[in-house]
Amino acid sequence: MSNTSAIFTEEHNIQTPCKLFVVGDPRVLLIQPSARHEEKNDGVRREVDLIAQASPTGFAMVFFDCVEWARALMPWADDAVSRDAEVGRHAPDTLRFIEHTLLPWLRERFGALPCIIGGYSLGGLFALWAARNTDAFAAVAAASPSLWINGWGEYAAAHPILSPQATIQNSTLKTQNSTPQHITTTTPIHLSLGDREEHCRNQRMKRIGDCVRAEYTLLCQQLSPTAVTLRWHEGGHFGAEAERTAEAFAWCIEQLVHNFQQPKNNTK
Repeated sequence: MSNTSAIFTEEHNIQTPCKLFVVGDPRVLLIQPSARHEEKNDGVRREVDLIAQASPTGFAMVFFDCVEWARALMPWADDAVSRDAEVGRHAPDTLRFIEHTLLPWLRERFGALPCIIGGYSLGGLFALWAARNTDAFAAVAAASPSLWINGWGEYAAAHPILSPQATIQNSTLKTQNSTPQHITTTTPIHLSLGDREEHCRNQRMKRIGDCVRAEYTLLCQQLSPTAVTLRWHEGGHFGAEAERTAEAFAWCIEQLVHNFQQPKNNTK
């Protein structure tokens, strides 16, 4: 059943311009960095529509504006991405903004809902890096993540995903019992890649296929094979960004709904 008939859109300035979409009765929060290229052809709204079509679960999704895309999201410097001296210095600032400003603002309005971090390209890279630096995120939607940057494999191996230990009110995801449940969750991770991305001419970027396969294998070892999925799409890196990212978020939502459903307590 589609949620597309009940989508409300708001614009806010929470240290940076943000677009908030509220779909149905939110049971999960979605956060994604956005840039000008994602605004083309109404890509942000199309992505929300596609998530709503794919999942019956209500959600609140916020896109926050990254004016300087590489500066905001790159965890460290890599000249193949940018020679800007500021690139590689500000990802911790972006993560602090999400953890200490954006998430509290969302939870004040919608309650202590589980949160999915996600994005496309550098946004997907940032999401995977962020989930290794905080346990604030219950799932990661990484579409065509730029894992070809220097040093990612070594960093990922040394820094496992920080799965949250959360106290979940059963009402959060409409479960049956109103008693708080202490749940140690395993973070679901959705990876995806275009099947032509590793066949590009750029010698660095063509490593992406092997890099994503290695990340998938590593995450299966660090978490569990059932917590991770790798989806191959037709095409290269550019094109169908909204569709790929929407699929990743929708998969994560359904994993959380399944994970947080608790059996009914037996009455005495």
